[in-house]
Amino acid sequence: MTTISRRTLLQAAAAMAVSPLMMQAKAASAAASYNFVRIDGLAEQAVGETVLKELYRRAGLEVSVTAMPGRRALQEAASGAKDGETLRVYALGENKPSLIRLPTPLSSLQTVAFAQKGANVSVTSKEDLANYRNIVVKGVLHTEAITKGVNGVQEATDASSMFKMVKVGRVDLALTSAFDGQVWIERLGYGDALEMLTPALNDQPLYHYVHESKRAVLDVIAPIAKEMETSGELADIRSSAEQAYLMTL
Repeated sequence: MTTISRRTLLQAAAAMAVSPLMMQAKAASAAASYNFVRIDGLAEQAVGETVLKELYRRAGLEVSVTAMPGRRALQEAASGAKDGETLRVYALGENKPSLIRLPTPLSSLQTVAFAQKGANVSVTSKEDLANYRNIVVKGVLHTEAITKGVNGVQEATDASSMFKMVKVGRVDLALTSAFDGQVWIERLGYGDALEMLTPALNDQPLYHYVHESKRAVLDVIAPIAKEMETSGELADIRSSAEQAYLMTL
């Protein structure tokens, strides 16, 4: 009878064991397809969708993205009805524990104010917002955060309505990202009427989030995202996506 040593048995058991990370990675690959949400009507979100799809494509995973109003998008992602958010600010993960953040940011945004050209407006910090009538798009977290504590902030359902309110003089400032604002001014033909104020009021990275039930996929895409960031590919893909988006205007 052949005697099997204890060491051999342990080695065999170790070979058969599957680590939790390996199991998560296999589960993620088995899922194959994910449906995320993004905020409708915002240019940087559309660009983020392009970047996200390329990241998942490199992992061999399929992605679809549904655009919807900001607050509804957050509800769908946080509840698990959708698999996560395309791009959101860092603070989202602190306030919504059911959403897990990809460590590498996929993009960034600068929060800026837009005003009528020639208006007697001076905004160099977020504290200056209290001196003016402000409007933001409902459900956009970075503008909600920067206007926190400012009285009388109005909310528009979309960026088009927000900029129209500034043009007709019903508010003084529209707050959004620099890229999104420039896109909408071009789209609406308001280049002679409105201008972006400098400096930017805030500059922050944007992160991809997945619902906790799909967190296994982060083990698959995280190293790919990090490599893309280090090589500069992430910035190149984002720049190309921005240029492609501008060409559609």
